[in-house]
Amino acid sequence: MTSATSTIRRSFAGIILVLGSIFSSATFAAGAVEMQVESIIRQAMEEYNQSMENNDPAAWIKYFSDNVNRTSPVSSQSGKKDFSDFMAGEYKTFKARIDVKKMIVGGRSAAVVFTWDATHRKSGDSVRIDMVGVYEMGTSGRFDSVVYYFDPAKAGKLIADMKGN
Repeated sequence: MTSATSTIRRSFAGIILVLGSIFSSATFAAGAVEMQVESIIRQAMEEYNQSMENNDPAAWIKYFSDNVNRTSPVSSQSGKKDFSDFMAGEYKTFKARIDVKKMIVGGRSAAVVFTWDATHRKSGDSVRIDMVGVYEMGTSGRFDSVVYYFDPAKAGKLIADMKGN
């Protein structure tokens, strides 16, 4: 083997090592973001339960950005005020708890499979709805968007009562 060939091989090996470290750093960085998103979502879900127990919607609302968009089969809200008003109605109408079943995180997005177990405060009627929430985290570390998927027929009259509250 010539000296030139040996030098080329060493250079090529060096390039491979550099590229490998770049790609592994990018993978690690993406993993770090996902771990942060998962941690914040877990904390937010626990906070929802605690804030419901204390009837304090502000403790849940703090996880959402000023320009948050919330969508579900029965309503949608845009902006912090609209979102806050909706959540105040939910807290006034229901005493609820979220039971997380599964979470899938990719980048700044997460799909959370959970059961929403609620009691209507006035009537005492219970409702249990399996849901999926898709949360999008902004660069602020707060959620810019959440879309809920569920069968609205399960909630029926209870959701209608919330709108009338």
